[in-house]
Amino acid sequence: MMIQNPLKIFNWSTFLQTQIFMLPVLLLFYQENGLTIGDFFLFQGIFSITALLFEVPSGYLGDIFPRKNILILSYSFFLCRLLLWIFFGGYWILLAGEILYSLSKATYSGVADGYIYDYLKTQNKTKDMLKYYGRLNFYMSIGTALAAVVGPFLYEHYGFMTLLVLETILNTVSILMLFLLPKVPPAKKKIGSISDKYHDLYRIAKSAFKNIQLKYYMFYSGMLAATTMVFVWSFQPLMKAAMIPVSLYGIVYGFNHGFRALAGFCLHKTLAKISLKNLGVVNYILYILSFLSCLLILKEQSPVLGMILMIFICFVIGSQLTFTLGSIARIHSLTTSDIRSTVASVNNMISRFMAGVMLILFKFLLDGITLEVSMLVYLGIFVLSIYPLCKIFSLHKNSLKETSHLNLENAVVSNGH
Repeated sequence: MMIQNPLKIFNWSTFLQTQIFMLPVLLLFYQENGLTIGDFFLFQGIFSITALLFEVPSGYLGDIFPRKNILILSYSFFLCRLLLWIFFGGYWILLAGEILYSLSKATYSGVADGYIYDYLKTQNKTKDMLKYYGRLNFYMSIGTALAAVVGPFLYEHYGFMTLLVLETILNTVSILMLFLLPKVPPAKKKIGSISDKYHDLYRIAKSAFKNIQLKYYMFYSGMLAATTMVFVWSFQPLMKAAMIPVSLYGIVYGFNHGFRALAGFCLHKTLAKISLKNLGVVNYILYILSFLSCLLILKEQSPVLGMILMIFICFVIGSQLTFTLGSIARIHSLTTSDIRSTVASVNNMISRFMAGVMLILFKFLLDGITLEVSMLVYLGIFVLSIYPLCKIFSLHKNSLKETSHLNLENAVVSNGH
């Protein structure tokens, strides 16, 4: 069967797969299974580190095998997580579920954008990459936003099991929709053994880290994304400290993913009006203000003020997503098709590592100090990101021109390049 616009199918499949009703009440689910707030942050850190370990290999697989197959594998990992949590419970079961989710995210993030780009290439529409990639992120975020608004209501009336069953049904349908997508031919590689594959992958990553046109954007984008994870996973403890009713948790998460959806939908228009480097400065200032907002929430413990400041932080996260998506699209414009997914995965790998370290650190900080002091520690860490931001401005000041395709010297010798 010939699909007129397979990217619409992909968008709607992503919309259904991101109906995560559990998200706004996940901390409560942890506590019901006997875990603490510290365990909550520890598991999210393990989630990021596990995703890191599979980030580059999954992107590399996306350069070899049809990306459609990798997407199906990604959704299947998440389905396994849901089934595990439906039939079992406890510390290790929750940890196993988070690891499965990290595998799902790793295999998705290194491939989804590559699938869109390569499909557009077959249609001679690569110039529309920002537009279609933005739309995918719009469907992803709006799906999570709607589920986040409904999730707490369903939890209060029907419990966790209903949320898990609903997610299972929608995720199954999303997998079936992926089978309707055409297979976009992967770039052909001539690699023999597994050691050759990892050696090739290492050289691509090493070259990306050395390239001045890529590395500072990667590190700054990674710091923003990692700090976003600190904010997002602090939402529930912050709302609890501000005495915001559980029924309103979904509203905050709805705003969070609503702003993300808006960022994705308006991506190409936003970056047409403001340069990526200037947006980086805006994000730096907004993130400083977000940390101060967290401290004010913890100090005042006011539900009304807490809701206002939480919504502001959600807006800031939307702004960060615009920068991150713009950076990823920039990678696609600077790299060749056969290494595109791998380099994009290296970019994600940086943010995964930073997020993993920061979230695991949260577990140990909370064991000895308060949440307020922990936020001050993270504020100090974030201030250091001024270095890659200054390097980005120095890059443009020296008028280093970007080419249509980046030559990663000696990175893919086995491909004959």
